[in-house]
Amino acid sequence: DFIELFYDLYGPYPFEDQKYGHCMAPIGGGMEHQTMTTQGSFSKGLTAHELAHQWWGNSVTCASWSDIFINEGFASYSEYVMLENLYPAEKVQHMLDVHDNVLSQTGGSVWFSDTLNENRIFNSRLSYDKGSGIIHSIRYLMNNDSLFFAGLREFQNDFKDSVARGIDFRNKMQEISGINYTPFFEQWYFGEGYPTYSIRWKQSGQDLLLELNHTASKPSVTPTFTNPIDIRFIRQGMSDTLIRFDVAANSQQFYISNFGTLSSTITVDPQNWIINNIGTIIQDNSLVNLNEMNENSTALTIVPNPNNGIFTIANQQANCWVSVFNMQGKNILNKQLSQNELIDLQDFGKGTYLLEIKNSVNSEAKTLKLISF
Repeated sequence: DFIELFYDLYGPYPFEDQKYGHCMAPIGGGMEHQTMTTQGSFSKGLTAHELAHQWWGNSVTCASWSDIFINEGFASYSEYVMLENLYPAEKVQHMLDVHDNVLSQTGGSVWFSDTLNENRIFNSRLSYDKGSGIIHSIRYLMNNDSLFFAGLREFQNDFKDSVARGIDFRNKMQEISGINYTPFFEQWYFGEGYPTYSIRWKQSGQDLLLELNHTASKPSVTPTFTNPIDIRFIRQGMSDTLIRFDVAANSQQFYISNFGTLSSTITVDPQNWIINNIGTIIQDNSLVNLNEMNENSTALTIVPNPNNGIFTIANQQANCWVSVFNMQGKNILNKQLSQNELIDLQDFGKGTYLLEIKNSVNSEAKTLKLISF
């Protein structure tokens, strides 16, 4: 069953004239000798992993130790593929275990430069599990299993009896799908860490305002992860819905009209496509719609803008209140202004901020402005 499965997914068994066998030995794992694997047991995960090496490692071999991903990332992912197709009840826990191992430390990249460090070459967390996890994510980004596995077969055919680098695999995926995988590889293959996602949301009638934030576990190397992410919503009296959100920044807002009434259940990445942690998911009725604020920002003028953190509001009425929000929607300053009074934000650091001006009589929002300094 395993050989037939990998034949269908990866292409013909590379050594058909030489067959395939096993040599049992008292070892803790296995060793993928070409056509004759040495194994200490016949557990299905180990057996699938070592068999997959006939395609990934023996037919197509890593061009250098830095590219061990070609061997071990794919052999490890083949364990998941085997479960997915032959033992589907076990696939979810397997991928959770893969992710948990990667998440056990904050840093580390799949690619590495120290090719003399054997422990790093065969690091189970990075070369095996993170390698496996990002192949799963590449499949998710392609969102077309027929195309994804066709790409794997083409890659096997192009590099059979030869060597390949991680970027060769990236280039093949780009070629077959038309998707630019360079940012993904910069963040996930060459970069370090993983995102932790948090959500704030507010319901207004049948409309939903959702703020998706993420922090990086190794921001000095990879501060932002721009892969899309799935979020599942449970709605009252309606079917569940799964929405894929495109991520371009550490903090973004999404407004969905006529969404229905949301229950308190929101699940990020329910199918475990992306290596990630989950932070907080909260309903926050104080959440401010930043897009609406920007659209209404024509009445007043910030002078100067951009600025060094000190500015004033031109054309404002006396005795107005100003509220300042950072881009995470946090209210960092409330102040009553006299006409032409200076505002000082230097203590809050360089960045982009949002201003809300309120009339002191009715406290209605009149206008808002972005400030960059």
